[in-house]
Amino acid sequence: MTATTVVDQVHLGDHVCWTHGDEGEALDAVGRFAAAGLRLGHKVVCFTETSPPQAVRARVDAVGVPTEAAVAAGQLRIVPAVEVYPSGGRPTPESMVAKVIDEVDRARHEGYPGIRLSGDMTWVLRSGTTLDDLRRYETALNPLFLDGRVAGLCLYDRRIFPADGMRAVAAAHPGTAGPGTARTWVPLLRAYRTTDPPGLRLVGQVDRSNREAFTAVLRHVTADQRAADRPPVLDVSELSFADVGAATALVRADRASATGIRLVGCRPSLHRLLHLLDGVPAEDPA
Repeated sequence: MTATTVVDQVHLGDHVCWTHGDEGEALDAVGRFAAAGLRLGHKVVCFTETSPPQAVRARVDAVGVPTEAAVAAGQLRIVPAVEVYPSGGRPTPESMVAKVIDEVDRARHEGYPGIRLSGDMTWVLRSGTTLDDLRRYETALNPLFLDGRVAGLCLYDRRIFPADGMRAVAAAHPGTAGPGTARTWVPLLRAYRTTDPPGLRLVGQVDRSNREAFTAVLRHVTADQRAADRPPVLDVSELSFADVGAATALVRADRASATGIRLVGCRPSLHRLLHLLDGVPAEDPA
């Protein structure tokens, strides 16, 4: 399976951990990801490390999307990641998140319908950032994707990042993929903010591989609702699987919220888990 085919499944609202085993695979993925965004009229920002900006731009051109006009207009920015952060001192998760928020806000103010961000994360190993800081950074990004205006492709080289640390970092993403991923792949979990009623619509599955990301969006939606007079509603009718850890996260989110949370569309398996855990009001399963 080619990298480009799988990358085509990444849409606005997706935050994906892309693992790869060589520079060519990474370059293919970024080129296709950027080209798709330009075709759709999105802003595209690529933070590079292993591949120089000129190589990324050439790969986008090779896909069939000319970059000259996009670069001139500011629609496409390709910049070494180390240039984005101030020199001196180790970047904190908070400062890294703030840089991403700046890019998202800028794209919105410029009138783009969405923004695609790709980042070669190899640079963090030279910055002194720990894997735990990296996990916290990736976790904190998840609420940015709930409104369906941002797509993120975070590139991790399996040859460089230790396997144990990578499992924790990957779990901070709703979905993980790579060049060898099956053609039928979609992100394991997609989460969308709802406004009427306020809450979330959850689509897909939650297990150990993405539980950190799931917990992050739960924390966000319950924090948003602390001053409200009614609980946020989580539509789980399209959540096809949730393990015990996911059910536990729901119970904890319910207890942490001043108003609690309410589940609708709860499947029998999740309903049974919640009943055993003695938590979270949910509609009776059909």
